[in-house]
Amino acid sequence: MAMHRDTPPPAAERIEEPPLRAPTLFVPDNVDFTKVQKCLEDRRTNLVTVDSATFNGELELRKRPYQRFLVLEKDHFTLFNHFHPPVKFSYKSRNAVMSHLWRDALYANKFGTEFKEVDGLLQLEPLPVLYFVFGREADTLVSNYAIDDNTIMEYYELTMAMDPAMLAKAVQEKAGLCVSHFYVVNRGKKYRAIDTNDPSISYAFGPSTKTRTISRLASGSITVQGLIDEEQAQISNEARESPSSGSVLRDINGEEVAEGEQFLLQVQSGRGDDRDPEEEWRNIFEGKDWLHVYNHTNYLGLDEALIHGKADYGAIFGVAVVDGVTYLTFEGQFLQIGSEDYGRNVIALPDVPSKYNRIQIDYNSDGDVVLSRWGTGAPIICSWVKYAYGAVFADDSMEAVYSKELLKLRMIKI
Repeated sequence: MAMHRDTPPPAAERIEEPPLRAPTLFVPDNVDFTKVQKCLEDRRTNLVTVDSATFNGELELRKRPYQRFLVLEKDHFTLFNHFHPPVKFSYKSRNAVMSHLWRDALYANKFGTEFKEVDGLLQLEPLPVLYFVFGREADTLVSNYAIDDNTIMEYYELTMAMDPAMLAKAVQEKAGLCVSHFYVVNRGKKYRAIDTNDPSISYAFGPSTKTRTISRLASGSITVQGLIDEEQAQISNEARESPSSGSVLRDINGEEVAEGEQFLLQVQSGRGDDRDPEEEWRNIFEGKDWLHVYNHTNYLGLDEALIHGKADYGAIFGVAVVDGVTYLTFEGQFLQIGSEDYGRNVIALPDVPSKYNRIQIDYNSDGDVVLSRWGTGAPIICSWVKYAYGAVFADDSMEAVYSKELLKLRMIKI
């Protein structure tokens, strides 16, 4: 689109404001905002009521040359921005437009591509997903995930949540405004996808699988029942005992690592130089990658010892055998795969892990140690998000089996 033809007014006529990330939303007094479809982004938008008889978006833009704002109309809303002419959007995509503006990611090249024109108004091609959000905890959703962009929302109270049929009816009443085959009920960091046609069918999930779960449901590639079946099949695999269960741990020289002994875990990432494993252990860190431990409090307020990859320095680990099963340990705590609350990261906790969260230890033919979720084959990977830090977690999608990020370790006794 062409540049906006108007030039900024003289400085004396301008409203000098610092650029805002949150867009301003002008609501003319002839628009009943209570009847406008609710959006998550409303909670961090500058809402301004104006006189419909005197307000003029073009004139307002001249006063605010470095701002961008939205003006609500009865059947659409308009985006004003100094870098392109006013653009009209469907209310179906209001949350998406506002979240794009917040991230400074709404560019003219998206008009007609990502946002399609339908009946003279731009909108995202897929219909939005309807969220029912517990009002007192709605702020936990703001700015969390891009998957939240294409949504509409309604608040609920606990009594309403106890009646899924009532929620399903609310979805049906919004026919044409949102996807119709499922909806999401949210409270804080907990989510539940519910089948609109049969509200007794629901699937619980957390933040770490939110994007994948909602995108698959919204695209129609899987149903709520399909997600339940997948999870049950995965859990049933716990019964498969591994050939290495209770096996003896061995270091890179093939020597047994017994309880009470300590060792380092070197990450085989190909980023460091090779050194003699017999070298005195305090001097072998430099130029290599290691597993280390970061003690902190996560976003749910839970204390955790987070296992991660670190360049040039590693933590000291141990081994424990409980009921014939061998576990890696750190300072007397058991390494395990965290639940949804821990984002499926590998962590150290005081309690012996459940079978589902247990880490299986296997060996490659070259002696490298590989880790996976017990009995499922779902690998543990190390994703280097920056040079000195690698996130270590279980990838239950199984795609990491073919990834270069598959975690390979060497045990070096000290």
